[in-house]
Amino acid sequence: MTAERRPWRSPGHRGVVDPVTMERLAERMLAADSEGIRELLRPDAVVIVDSGGIVDAMRRPVEGDCDAATVLAEVASAEATSGESAARTASINGAPGFVLSRGGVVFAAVTAETRGARLARVWVVCNPDKLRHWNRG
Repeated sequence: MTAERRPWRSPGHRGVVDPVTMERLAERMLAADSEGIRELLRPDAVVIVDSGGIVDAMRRPVEGDCDAATVLAEVASAEATSGESAARTASINGAPGFVLSRGGVVFAAVTAETRGARLARVWVVCNPDKLRHWNRG
């Protein structure tokens, strides 16, 4: 597949997100701050959410910083359960990332990739079946 058909794979520096950027993303997701999230994203950012089909609108990748920021903010705000929200760093499938929890229950696992100084791709798993191991006693 050529770079023109998949802009997030175009040439340039791609890498793991530094811890400070990951912390900012986690904080802004927990605050449902879409404008703050957007500041961290490239204009051509892509967000992929694995909700296990629970949320129909999230069955396909979301492209563009505005839509991507909105989706990331909605992921965190959709989990309106009781308890204090928290984020902690974690290894997600061998990549650095973080998990979001509320009331001690993990509801999302997030990893990202940069291109240049901003986030190019963000992966979010909020499929309860795939998060079971995070929520074992």
